[in-house]
Amino acid sequence: MPDTFDDLAAPDDERPARRRPRRRRWPWVLGIIGGVIVVIAGLGIAGVALAGQALEVRDDLEAAKSELSSVPALVEEGDTEQFDAAAASILAHTSSADETVQGPLWEFATWIPGVGPNVAAVRDATVAAHILVRDALPASFEILGAVDQTKIRFSGGGFNLEPFKEIVEVLPGIDQAFASARQQVADIDRSSLLPIVDDAVGEVIEVIDETAPLVHTATGVLPTALQILGDDGERTYFVMFQNNAEIRATGGNPAASMLIHVENGRVTMGEQSSSTTFNEWALYNQQFVDLPTETMALYDDEWPRFVQNYTKTPNFPTSARMFQGILAETGEKIDGVFSLDPIALSHMLEVTGAVKVDGIKLTADNVVDELLSETYLRYPGSQEPADAFFAAASAAVFNKLVVGKWDPLRMIDALQKSADEQRVYAWFTREDEEAAAAELGISGALETDNDTTTEVGIFINDSGVGKMEYYLDASVAVTCDADERSVTTAVTMTNHVDRDDLTFHILSRRTPTYGGAKTSMLLDIVYVAPPGATIDEVDPVGGDAPVLARTGVEEGREAESVSILLDRGETQTVAYTSVLPDGDLGPLSVRWTPTVTDTPVTIGAACTELLGEPAG
Repeated sequence: MPDTFDDLAAPDDERPARRRPRRRRWPWVLGIIGGVIVVIAGLGIAGVALAGQALEVRDDLEAAKSELSSVPALVEEGDTEQFDAAAASILAHTSSADETVQGPLWEFATWIPGVGPNVAAVRDATVAAHILVRDALPASFEILGAVDQTKIRFSGGGFNLEPFKEIVEVLPGIDQAFASARQQVADIDRSSLLPIVDDAVGEVIEVIDETAPLVHTATGVLPTALQILGDDGERTYFVMFQNNAEIRATGGNPAASMLIHVENGRVTMGEQSSSTTFNEWALYNQQFVDLPTETMALYDDEWPRFVQNYTKTPNFPTSARMFQGILAETGEKIDGVFSLDPIALSHMLEVTGAVKVDGIKLTADNVVDELLSETYLRYPGSQEPADAFFAAASAAVFNKLVVGKWDPLRMIDALQKSADEQRVYAWFTREDEEAAAAELGISGALETDNDTTTEVGIFINDSGVGKMEYYLDASVAVTCDADERSVTTAVTMTNHVDRDDLTFHILSRRTPTYGGAKTSMLLDIVYVAPPGATIDEVDPVGGDAPVLARTGVEEGREAESVSILLDRGETQTVAYTSVLPDGDLGPLSVRWTPTVTDTPVTIGAACTELLGEPAG
């Protein structure tokens, strides 16, 4: 259960892209008041009076903080009477502080050179805190009460939508409270503040700036999420698990998959499929979706004809439509496609706890190794036992999700972490639901303009036909030349195979054709330039297999690919430079392929000069 107000008002502010540790936000109270006392000490009689009021404000805010820390337990226990009393007392304290800082002495002090900006900042931050306590606190705790596990779970599996409908009613009030608080601190010029004041006020501003967009997004997206959960009728979704050991642009070979059915929150699992399910004669080696010739030119001719290759495109909606097309041939109509990888599963198991499959306990710590490595070592011959294990693991995790008991707020954090790592995607047939996926950053759609962001993308596809990329490490670096108005995107890859007992299904089957060993990786590196940009340079030219180099257009954007042989123990870098179009451009953002391990992404300082602060 969260233990500070900002924890309660929105999902945990720990996001992988920022990697900030969790911290308690209320210590800014002491910093604010301490800063005021420092700067008004020399103001004579008025200063003494103002200092006295500052101490009163400090006492009020400290008292509010103390009482606030006990409220989460009251919510968890369902003690409405005690919560109402505590909330009323907290509001009384912040109301007193708010009334004090809006008095004439504080207004007078804001006009004093040197002192004024600090006093004004303290006043505005205190007013913002009061707005949140007054307008967001009661509704935030109402939300926590609504998502209590005893209320949101169906005994047979699924989620009771009624509590979420209650949340839909109260979220707009919280959204407005954060918008008002944000407006209150919007004009604070932190460059003019004393360090002690800036540190304290800065924390308030950061809380508001980070939380307000999240609350606003939740307010807009939750009604659509209820539709996705079957509030307006039964839905059928295709869920794929991308295997990063045989890497693809958005994760990996989508060998394991399942259909799930949702109606009014109740979730049931349908048919499961494996890498061989779609190999029936009527479906094998067939293309079921028309694709632009200029996009087809960017990939090998196997891409649209075999389901294992559908995810070679970094534009996830294209992959999803391909699955929609082949499923339609089987008579199955779907409402959407979800994708995740074993690393995302590991994040989820941190919340749900372990599952047992064929006598093997799968935990957050070992599920990636078991699914992407140990299974192939355990079954060195036929693919069928491995596919059966994947299916059983998928079913066990699914059952744990829909029936097990776990903390919804922690699960939101786990999913957000996976989304930040570009491991979770969703596509929907309905336009408003697809817009919600885009709002949440999980649509996987390539940007088609530079209005909100200037997106670069560099992706990896396995061409060796094996599971060697379990041993792949990658990092991405983006640098810019402001004078040349260019951006260079590079991916550095290392083959760190450390054993000699790799089995047939792991070893690369096609690398010997291009002069490599079976422990080498044959990797197709696909770069997609920003909209309107032109690709000026690629290094190395032609790659290690020039016959496999390709050019094309993906979602209206110039794209190129080169293939490299990455031998055991070797490190290589592939870099693309593109010249940006004229005109205003949004801040830089980066798309990349998630590997088994984390992918560090660095952005050069010149990119900020050219494009502003990086997005996200």
